[in-house]
Amino acid sequence: MGLLATSLRGHERQANLRNFDWALLVTALVLCGFGLVAIWSADGAGPIGAGSPVVRQAIAILLGLALMAALSWVDPRYIKALAWAIYSIALAGLVAVDLIGVTIGGARRWIDLGPITIQPSEPAKLAVLIALAAFVADRGPDMRRWVNFVIAGVIVLVPMALVYQQPDLGTAGCFAAIWLAVMLVSPVRRLHLLAVIAASPLVALFAWHFVLHDYMRDRLLISYQPERDYFGEGFNIIQAQIAIGTGGLLGNGLAGSLQSQLGLLRVRHTDFIFAHAMGMVGFVGGVALIAAYLLVLWRTSRVALLVNDLFGRSLATGVTALLFFQAFVNMGMNVGLLPVTGVPLPFISLGGSAIWTQFAALGLVQALLTHRRRTAFGRH
Repeated sequence: MGLLATSLRGHERQANLRNFDWALLVTALVLCGFGLVAIWSADGAGPIGAGSPVVRQAIAILLGLALMAALSWVDPRYIKALAWAIYSIALAGLVAVDLIGVTIGGARRWIDLGPITIQPSEPAKLAVLIALAAFVADRGPDMRRWVNFVIAGVIVLVPMALVYQQPDLGTAGCFAAIWLAVMLVSPVRRLHLLAVIAASPLVALFAWHFVLHDYMRDRLLISYQPERDYFGEGFNIIQAQIAIGTGGLLGNGLAGSLQSQLGLLRVRHTDFIFAHAMGMVGFVGGVALIAAYLLVLWRTSRVALLVNDLFGRSLATGVTALLFFQAFVNMGMNVGLLPVTGVPLPFISLGGSAIWTQFAALGLVQALLTHRRRTAFGRH
C-alpha cells in the first residue's frame, strides 16, 4: 500500500485540476438550483425558515458537493480494493432497516439517527455498482463463463430482495438497471444476456402472480387506469397530469399550477416534483430540464469511452444508467406512462440520502477522469 501511495504522488494535483469535468459539475448545480426553487414553490413559496425543506435540501447539496470533491481525489484503485467492504456495509445497512428502521408513508425504508434520517437503499445503489464493477474487472474474459454470469446476478439480487421487502419496488428496479448496464459493457456471452432478456416476460408473469404484494398489483393497474380509484390511489396521478397539462407552453410562474396551490397534488416535493415543476415552467421549461439531464448523461457516458480499464468503464456506464433510469422513471410516472414507484428525480427531488448518493456518483466519475492516466487495473 505504501508503494502504491508513493507511485500516485508527483503531479497529482495538477492532473486532477486539468481533467476535472467542470461542465458536469455546473450542469448538476443548475439542476440543484432549479430543484431548490421547485421545492420552495411546492412548500408554498413563502418566507424561508431555518427548518424549511428548501434549507434542508440546500444543506444536503453542500454536503453532497463536499462528498463529490473528496471522492474525485481518491484513486479508483483504492475504491476497487474496498469494493467488498463497501458492499458488506451496504447490506448491513439494508438489514438494519428491517431491524430498527422507521416507517414513513407505509414503508420502512429509513433509519432515524436523531438530527437526520437516512435511507440506506440510496447509497446501496452505488455500493452494488462498485462491487459489480470490481467483480467484472477481476474476472475479465472469464465473465464469459456461465458461473460468473450467475454470480454477477446474485451480487445484485441480494440487495434487491432486501429492498423489495421494505417495500421499495422503484429502488429494486434501479439495481436491475445497474446490472444490465454493467453486463452490456462486460465480456459476458451475449447468448447468456439474451437468454435472461428472453426469459424476462416469464419472470414478470411469475412475479405478478407469486411475488408482488396485492397493493403493488393494484398500484400498477391504477397507474394506467387512475379513474378506477379516483379519490384513492389514482387521485394524485390524475392531479399530476392536470398540473402538467395546465402548465401550457410557458407555465404558471413560481406559484405553480392550481393543483399545487390548492394542495391537491400530494408529495410534490419528492415523487411528483416533476409535475409541480412543469406547472411552474411549462413545456419550454420541461424541454430545458430534459436537455440538462441529457448533458449530464453525455458527460458521464463519455467517461466510459475515455477510461482504459474494465472497472472504470463499468463504473461510468453504471452511473449513467442509474441517473437515466431514475430520471426516466420519475418523469414517466408523472405523465402516466409508467407506474408510480417512488423513484426520486435526480438532483431535484427533496431528500438528503438521494442527493448525497447522486453527488457521490458524480465524484466516482470525476475520480475516473482525474486519475485516468494512472488507472489501468483489472483485465481488459
